[in-house]
Amino acid sequence: MTMYGVLSDHEIAELCAGDQPMLDPFISDQRGKPSYGLGSFGYDLRLGKRFLVPLGGVNEILDPVDFPINHFREYEAGETFELLPNSQVLAESTEWFNMPDDVCAVCWGKSSYARCGLLVNVTPLEPGWKGILTIELANVSPLPIRLHVGKGIAQVVFFRGRRPNRTYAEKESGGGYQNQSGVTLPK
Repeated sequence: MTMYGVLSDHEIAELCAGDQPMLDPFISDQRGKPSYGLGSFGYDLRLGKRFLVPLGGVNEILDPVDFPINHFREYEAGETFELLPNSQVLAESTEWFNMPDDVCAVCWGKSSYARCGLLVNVTPLEPGWKGILTIELANVSPLPIRLHVGKGIAQVVFFRGRRPNRTYAEKESGGGYQNQSGVTLPK
């Protein structure tokens, strides 16, 4: 009998084993600070090294229908990235996701970063979606925030339900972010 609801650590680990793991790379325990890896009812994903940084001083309107792609520059960080006060950046997860057809997920920021004034915004991970996660990070603090590449940035909580009529890959709108290989601007 299939159980529906929030997935626990052993259910997440089972989905991350085998030929088509739900997460790759998968860390089966919690490590580091900020922590990353498998938790009791979720997975703390790691911050990747590539960022898309908005260009300052440009009079642009950000429109998801007609996005000004030249308004951002790509930056590859070493061990840390300093996010300036009252600014935002797009980042990537280290992990590749391969969502099963009956599993979705939501993502929240980590408490250590929240206490620094960092807001983490990630859209839901839909059944059937595959790719590197794009993460929007906003510093609402009056001080810079140091982000640590390869360390925990957010927690993903997975839910199992009945397979939907159509997965992300089967959407009428085309599933434009399927198989994205890193931080991705609106399409």
